[in-house]
Amino acid sequence: MTFSPATLKALGSYWVAQGGVNLGVVGDTGHISKGVSYHLGKDQLTSTAYSIQTTRDKLGLTEAASAIDLGKLDGSLTLLRQFSQWLVAQGRINAPGTSDIREIIYSPDGAQVLRWDRERGFNSLPKVGEADNTHLTHTHISWYRDAESQDHTTSFRPYFEEGTVALVPGQLIYLEAVIPVVGKPIRTGPHPTSTLIRLSRVDDKFPRIGSDGGWFAVRIPGGAAAYILHTDGKAIPTPHSDDCVDEVKAATDPLNDKITKMKAKTNAFNFDIQDD
Repeated sequence: MTFSPATLKALGSYWVAQGGVNLGVVGDTGHISKGVSYHLGKDQLTSTAYSIQTTRDKLGLTEAASAIDLGKLDGSLTLLRQFSQWLVAQGRINAPGTSDIREIIYSPDGAQVLRWDRERGFNSLPKVGEADNTHLTHTHISWYRDAESQDHTTSFRPYFEEGTVALVPGQLIYLEAVIPVVGKPIRTGPHPTSTLIRLSRVDDKFPRIGSDGGWFAVRIPGGAAAYILHTDGKAIPTPHSDDCVDEVKAATDPLNDKITKMKAKTNAFNFDIQDD
């Protein structure tokens, strides 16, 4: 009988701790009737199931499920979609912790479903038409079965915790000064190259800003101020206007009464931008 391994239980708990909804690991009757999913263990799979065809899956085949379904993040499908796009981008640069991920099925926009498959090459593009529309409202992630005992939270942690995060070419970024001038735009536009940025989620220090929650605290080398870096996780077809003062001010108004406290915490921002 299929069971949820300790590593996926731990990942589910970690996701919930970050404000996410864990939709489950072990497959339901629909999965069982088809007999092909990473949500199933050995006894519930057909001999031709795609989830047991790779060498890694054959070597690691047990009764353990090897997939998880993720629901809304902080009550938002938009935030789930942005996390999913980020995780796919991480997989496509073979970031630490992603080498055990076989596939990610997700929706970037609530209108189409995409599937990224490491078997096509880690830097391959996700494709449409390979999964059903239930994935418009949840994200499915599968791991190679030989990774059953590996820590699956490793690939998630850089998104939620201090660490190094990769920007992808064309990704829209903003740098906003927090101290001493709230909401002053420093740089806006599509990022030209893949860049690793040392950062920390601001959730534990500031209220979340913006509807997408993709804000991070950073320190610019040699700068006297702390900054907030924002990425929208997608490429844009035309240059973005630099004139975003009003919308930034509106988004950052909740910070006004926290400036004094933030000044006291300036030294906590010991992060820098790297061009590794």
